[in-house]
Amino acid sequence: MARELLFLLGGSEGTFDLVADEFVPAAGGREAVIVLLFAFAQGWEDHLTEYVDPWIRRGATRHHVITPDERGNLDLDQVSSRLREATGIFIGGGNTALYHQLYATEPMRSIIRARYQAGVPVAGVSAGALISPEVCIVHEKTPEGRRPRIASGLGLLSDLLVEVHFADHQDSLAWLLDAMCATRIGRGLGIDSTACAMLVDGEVQRVLGQSVHEVRMTDFDCGTHAVSVL
Repeated sequence: MARELLFLLGGSEGTFDLVADEFVPAAGGREAVIVLLFAFAQGWEDHLTEYVDPWIRRGATRHHVITPDERGNLDLDQVSSRLREATGIFIGGGNTALYHQLYATEPMRSIIRARYQAGVPVAGVSAGALISPEVCIVHEKTPEGRRPRIASGLGLLSDLLVEVHFADHQDSLAWLLDAMCATRIGRGLGIDSTACAMLVDGEVQRVLGQSVHEVRMTDFDCGTHAVSVL
């Protein structure tokens, strides 16, 4: 059975180089073919080097960038073909609702999950990390501010919820706890912007950068919980 390797980055490009030390060898090193999944946003090209330069410095020069057109549509045949030849998959950051719509729904959801289960390492930064579990928190922007909702995610993890930019937002813990109570999922990860949780077969094996917080719910009805730093 293939090892399932998942990198959940909290949000800062400052961790990309650190993560590449682990991600690139797992994806095949110099033979790697990495597919980078983006959601369309004005000026996304300006951020491309932040993602790919750490791979190139480690000899992984072959990568394919996937982004929808200006109408928000993907070329499903092309994307499916790229994903099926990928030895590493990296899901970018940005508007979580868009990433969810593009990649955590069918047919992309099943293709990404199948590649992951076949042993292809997957990484997600910010939005990409949020949509990774079977049940995910999707942050939507409203005139009143950010509004989180619960949705079906990629299904790369089960019985676990993820929140990112954890130390940056005073409401992050409350959002995570509300989602845990609503879904009756007793374990959550709060990942700081400067951290990455490296999971093997669904369990955190290492923390890259700092810090990743594990939240355990001990009483859903009362909201009793414990928080520890991994």
